[in-house]
Amino acid sequence: MKIMKFGGTSVGKPERMHQVSQLITADDESKIVVLSALSGTTNSLVDISNAMASGNKSEAKQLIEKLENHYKEFVKQLLKSEPGLQAAGKILQEHFEFLYIILKISFQRSIEQRYFGTGRIAEH
Repeated sequence: MKIMKFGGTSVGKPERMHQVSQLITADDESKIVVLSALSGTTNSLVDISNAMASGNKSEAKQLIEKLENHYKEFVKQLLKSEPGLQAAGKILQEHFEFLYIILKISFQRSIEQRYFGTGRIAEH
């Protein structure tokens, strides 16, 4: 079994993703395939979290919208079939809906609930 990991420029543009697809499907050998996030995603998520943590929800919303639009455009260029576009659209909607939910509640409260199961940070 092969393990194949692709990141950076190999997943940076739809054309490159098509080349990755060709590499993955070139033979019938079993594979585990790992794809990194699209270029710029990690930095965008850090910027979004920093804006939320500092209470700048307006900036965070703009950054989320920018990242969402980037992914939507990427998917439009990557996929051509209507079923593929619909499936990808649902996946994107789920992930970005999560970011918008976090945006609606306080960032601190979401962290507290996620890691401590309460509305308050545990005292040390």
